[in-house]
Parts: sequence; structure tokens; C-alpha cells
Amino acid sequence: MLLSRKRLLFFFVSFLMMAIIVNAATPPSKHRHFDDDDDDDDDDHKKPKNDDDNDNDSKNNPDSETTTPKKESWLEDIDFDAIEGEVRPVGSGICKDAKCDGTDNDQCFETCGNLATPEDIYGCKHDKTWALTFDDGPSEFTHELLDILDKLDVKATFCVMGSHVKKFPEVIKRAYESGHQIASHTYSHPHLMSLSNEDIVYEVRATEEAIEDVIGVKPKYIRPPYGEADKRVKGLLKQMGYKVLMWNVDPTDYDVYNLKDGAQRIQDTFEKVLKDNNSSLNVHADDGFISLQHDLYRVSIQQVPQIYEALRKHDYSLTTAAECIGDDEPHIRMAAPRPAASASNSFSGKSLPTNLSGFNLPPNNKALFDKQNVDKNKQESSGSIVASVGYISTLLAAMAAWINYTI
Repeated sequence: MLLSRKRLLFFFVSFLMMAIIVNAATPPSKHRHFDDDDDDDDDDHKKPKNDDDNDNDSKNNPDSETTTPKKESWLEDIDFDAIEGEVRPVGSGICKDAKCDGTDNDQCFETCGNLATPEDIYGCKHDKTWALTFDDGPSEFTHELLDILDKLDVKATFCVMGSHVKKFPEVIKRAYESGHQIASHTYSHPHLMSLSNEDIVYEVRATEEAIEDVIGVKPKYIRPPYGEADKRVKGLLKQMGYKVLMWNVDPTDYDVYNLKDGAQRIQDTFEKVLKDNNSSLNVHADDGFISLQHDLYRVSIQQVPQIYEALRKHDYSLTTAAECIGDDEPHIRMAAPRPAASASNSFSGKSLPTNLSGFNLPPNNKALFDKQNVDKNKQESSGSIVASVGYISTLLAAMAAWINYTI
């Protein structure tokens, strides 16, 4: 009877230990980085529904939460006493009417009070010149845009976000080495007029550093997010050595990218400007034009060949924004660029970006990333099993000795 009790207890403890082994050997579920095409909510993000469920949304939301680096040294060369003006909360209602077109502002959005100054660049100086500019990149679609521009032999201007440069350094490197102009669009795309003087400096300097780290130059031009910049903001930008780059043609791709006729609406804006030889946004009555698009939206990128054909049909020359105002050097050359951080070009067949939040990968790279995760999980699971077996074996031996001693 005593032996049976010993065996029974030993078997019970053994069964309990085996259950622990099985549990330890099962890899924990991980939060996915990619949509898995089901209807549950286990994904980091969901593709917004649109009329034709196309792939025009790049998920590079410039308004998504991003932590902007802050270094006190960036503030040392700024004369804050010379800066006049106050912080304007978003939606402060300073505009004179609902259209936001009072004499004290130009093209403004949630925050009003913009002031168009003679130094601001809205259009090209000369007739029959046009500059294509693209905001909010780089993104996973920018390589496709660069391929198109290379084929057309066209140089454009990219107003880049510092946080996106960190994610896709090889994209901005390719754009720069291909002869395109690189301009700043801040680090996290905030409403600059709603920030403190110090935070405005941080936004600009953080972007400047991100760009320098990759291509070794500093941009001379900056496009304020949403086109918002009052006297205070522009005073800070001027102290930091920047020229404000605006636009006088806006096809509003950010409003129409997910519509079935989005491509046609974008094209119609260009066609109307070409027909009228003028634009309602032509604040300075410039002879040439600078258009605003975003390399976040595939529909806008894929429309570039048609836009190019329309411009060439009307005998327009396409150039960068800096060149079309007579500036042959839109960058300030710095020291040789430091090696890019661990994030590298996700489309080059090399290692993938370490931070993929808010970005979508092409199918091939998605599979590669998933495979890397699976291999990593297998290695972790194997190590976990070996460690668990060794631990449980020792525990079983100790339990057997204890049972033999106590019963």
C-alpha cells in the first residue's frame, strides 16, 4: 500500500511537470506587424476602406504619433528674444471667414494667421517652367516614383519628414544621388504655429540631423506642414537658415486618393491650370508653377506620367523648385555622412527596417520578414525546450528523493 502511494504521487508529480514542459515549449503569440486579411483586430493597423479597395493608401500617416528628438545644443544659436508672436492653438479661429482667405493669411488649414511674405516661394520665376514637389515621404511607394522619374528623365523636389527618413534612409539616398532636391518637412508633421519656439527648433533640427546622417548635406528649403507658418514661425526658420517653400498648384491628392475617380480629379487640376495659365493659389502671380503632391498615395504617383505628358504638350520644362527660382545649389554641404542606422532599404534585398509601424511592405518582403520572424521563433522555442527539460529533470529527481524520504 505504501509503495502504491509512492508511485501514485510520483506519477502525479511527473504528469504535472510534463504539463509545464509542454506549456514552456509553446511559443508565445506575437502581435503582428502586418494585416492578415481577416476581420479580427489582431493587427497593428487596418487599411481604411475605400470605394474600390485599391492599394492607394500607403499607411504613412504624417499625423501618427512620433516622438521628436530633442537636444539642448540645438537651441544655442537661436536668438529667442528676437522672435515675436504667440502660440496659436489649432482651430483658434483667427481667419476672417470660413474660406480662410483673409488678407492676413494665405492658404491655411486648421490653424489660421499665415502671412505670405515676398521671400516665400510659391511658384517658378519664368514662364513655361514647372516644379513637381512631393511631401511626407519617403514611403514604400517612393521607389516606384523614383523609377518613373528616372524613366521620364525628370528631377523633382522631395519635402521629407525626419521620422520617415529614419525608416527609409536608402530611399532618400537614392533620391539625392539621382539629382533630386531634398527639402525639409519637419520631423513629425505638426502644426508649427501651435508649438513653442523651442519645439519648432527641435522639429527642424531633428529633421536636419536625420538628413545629414544619410546624405551628408543640409537642406536650404523647408515646407511647413499644412502650409502653416506665421511671422513667429518664419522668424525661427529664417534664423536656422531656411527658405520657405510653398506651392501654387494643389491637386488635393490627400482628399481624392481613395476615390474611384481620384486619378482623374488629380489630372483635372493640372489640366485646368494649363488651360487657364493661372492658379487660384498663385499668391505672388508667378509666371511658373510649383505643384504639391504626396508620395504616400500610389494613385498620385502613378498619375505622374500623364501629368508629364500634359505639361510637355504645353511646352513646359520640368525642374526642381530650387532650380526654377535660379538656385543651382539647394543643399548646404556638410561633413561626410555617418553610416545609416540599422534601418536600411527594405526593397534592396538587404535587412529590413527595424521599425515598420505605419508602413506596408510589398508581398515579397512581407514574406521575407515573416520568415525571419518564424526562424527566430523556432530558435527561441528550441532553446526554451532544452532549458525546460534540463530544469524539469533536476526537479523530478529532487521530488523522487523527497517522496522516498517522506512516505
